Amino acid sequence: MLPLQTTYQSLHDDYLSEIKRKSDRLMNYFLVSFFIAGLLLAFFYDTWTIAIGVGGLSLLAYYSTKLLLPKSDACQYVASLVLGIFMAQYIYQMHGLFEMHFIAFIGSAILITYQNWKLQIPLAVLVIVHHATFGYLQYLGYDKIYFTQLDYMTLQTFLIHGFLATVVFFICGLWAYQLKILNERQIVQTFEMGRLQEEQLQRKALLQSNEELKKSNKELDSFVYSVSHDLRAPLTSMLGVVNLCETGTLDPFILKNVGFIKSSIKKLDGFIMDILDYSRNARLEVDRHEIHFQDLLADISNNLKFIGAEEQRKVNIRTKIKNGIPFYTDKGRLTMILNNLVSNSMRYQDPQTPDPFVEVRVHITESAAEISVLDNGIGIKEEHQEKVFNMFYRVSSKSIGSGLGLYIVKEAVDKLNGTIELKSQIGKGTEFSICLPNMTSHGL
Repeated sequence: MLPLQTTYQSLHDDYLSEIKRKSDRLMNYFLVSFFIAGLLLAFFYDTWTIAIGVGGLSLLAYYSTKLLLPKSDACQYVASLVLGIFMAQYIYQMHGLFEMHFIAFIGSAILITYQNWKLQIPLAVLVIVHHATFGYLQYLGYDKIYFTQLDYMTLQTFLIHGFLATVVFFICGLWAYQLKILNERQIVQTFEMGRLQEEQLQRKALLQSNEELKKSNKELDSFVYSVSHDLRAPLTSMLGVVNLCETGTLDPFILKNVGFIKSSIKKLDGFIMDILDYSRNARLEVDRHEIHFQDLLADISNNLKFIGAEEQRKVNIRTKIKNGIPFYTDKGRLTMILNNLVSNSMRYQDPQTPDPFVEVRVHITESAAEISVLDNGIGIKEEHQEKVFNMFYRVSSKSIGSGLGLYIVKEAVDKLNGTIELKSQIGKGTEFSICLPNMTSHGL
């Protein structure tokens, strides 16, 4: 099986490198054998100068190229020429023995192992030039120019011989080319098989991870349940005791400190609720319900009626709903979004404004609901507007809340595939514009 990081190119390069290594080793055996064969012929024909000189220089040329250009294919082309030179050497040593022409064909077959058809060209050219040159010189009467032991060889015979030799070189080149194509296809298949195996392992790992994630979610659900009951229950009890203390005394000092305790308990409870909202939004799938905005906003208004410190004025919550078309989305997340935005507007009212208000506008179409939550509060400075949706971001140390509210709003809007925008001016108020897709049955 192939590792994931293995690419087709690296696999292909490794294959070519292995082919070159094995072919070079095979070529070493043949070239040394040809040199030794030349020395053996020298015993019988007394051609030591040719055997040592030509054969030695041929080997020197091949191994020098291989040493000087180790990463190049130049030594392969030199080997092609050397194989042709050995053929010419044997013909000369054996005084034109015609059968020695087959040495060229043996060399042509050896070159197939490199799977490069172009290597046949240097050998073919050398054979043709050798045959043409030596044959022509021999029939001109030059002494000791050996091409054939026959007393005659017509042009027609020479052309037929050259044509047949070329056919052999062509066939060997074709085999080399086809062998290369076949092996490259096998490389592609091997790579694809490895990739598919890796994908299968990844899918199995993903399924296992999903199972573990489901288990973790169940454990987290248990934790959330524990937080909502085991942590909030004591806070509720404490708040009840504080209320009793508050009603049971008229001492201004005690009332002031009880008020501090009461405010701290409410902040801690609000922070726990923010964490619970964040946890639920991150884990729970989107649950589609039909939304009745009039009832939903009425419930939110009633729940937020007594929000804020005692010295804060009551904020008028107004609604403008253009309905008539059924709208579907996740009711829990929509409630969380509107509850956070409306409560923020109420907390950050402008004490200089005579009539503080929060207005929620809803316009429903077949494709979406456009919701605006605007107020005439203190507003948000421009340099803070891009950061208000960040987790735990608070404009200043005097800011109310945990810094999770608007982050949860943004996360919930994203979960519903919606968008949210902010416009605000200091001293004039703030407007949040939300667009949520209508999850009608035909739109799912």
